[in-house]
Amino acid sequence: MFILCSEIRIGNVSFKSVHDVRIKRSIYSLAATAVIKVPVTAVLKYTGEAPAYIETAQVVKVGDRVEIRLGYDGNLSIEFAGYVKRLNYKVPLEIECEDEYYATRRVNCVFSGKETTLKQCLNTILPDLNIAYCVDLTLKNFVVNNKPGSWVLGFLKKEYGLAVFFDIDGNLYAGKAHEVQGETVKYRLRYNVIKDDELKYQLAEDVRLKVKAVCYYKDGTKIEGEIGEEGGETKTLYYYDVKDAGELKALAREELERYRFDGYRGRIETFLAPYALPGMVAQLDDPVYRERGGNYYIESTEVTFGTGGARRKIEIGIKV
Repeated sequence: MFILCSEIRIGNVSFKSVHDVRIKRSIYSLAATAVIKVPVTAVLKYTGEAPAYIETAQVVKVGDRVEIRLGYDGNLSIEFAGYVKRLNYKVPLEIECEDEYYATRRVNCVFSGKETTLKQCLNTILPDLNIAYCVDLTLKNFVVNNKPGSWVLGFLKKEYGLAVFFDIDGNLYAGKAHEVQGETVKYRLRYNVIKDDELKYQLAEDVRLKVKAVCYYKDGTKIEGEIGEEGGETKTLYYYDVKDAGELKALAREELERYRFDGYRGRIETFLAPYALPGMVAQLDDPVYRERGGNYYIESTEVTFGTGGARRKIEIGIKV
């Protein structure tokens, strides 16, 4: 029998029972978020001291470090690490949290460079961050005047179409979506998948998609182009320093074919196990329709944990 268990540390206190926890993360979101609902009065344990009844709101402060571990039968996996962003004085007490993105809100950035790489810029304005992956992008006449680090990351995401997010260890990724792939997680429909009603099977010939391609050059100029069909979904994709418009069109056509495939799209709902995070690959096996199996990039996850049980929702993207 699998018995749910948890350990939540906030600041220098910890507790093992909660009303509810909800954790969301995505390769398309700057911040992973967690909302923790706890009793107004709870049994909390200070580091090195015996547990005691304490008013939770008196010991939890905005800016406190947060770590959430969840699992079964005493086997815990880290699901979230970050900071307390806000306290909502409800019953139960609601604690809103953000991952390492929260720390960038508190960093004031000043930068000016005629020509610099993205990695050089990030290392200068956010020196305390560990950059796990950064696309080779040249920034031309890039100026930041007294803006928080969070604003800079948001600008890079919007202006250059980057997927900017932090992994579970607090490392920064800034690059194309789907460019970095993690471990493979195995799922079998109707076995370790609880619900698959949001999972839809598509045929490549039925996908109507238009791709808008944008390319940035080192001199600060850019070119744009479109390819695909009207009347369907439109995706904007970004490239850097391609040879010419012809090469940009060829790259856009390749990307178009990545999204136009025979396979599944949508979400599945599972237990906490197997453990999965955005950036990993979901290997789907359908014992009824075996020809429909395949590997898919995990784009987002949502974890819920509480008195009603625990679930993990997985959203898949392109076939890999």
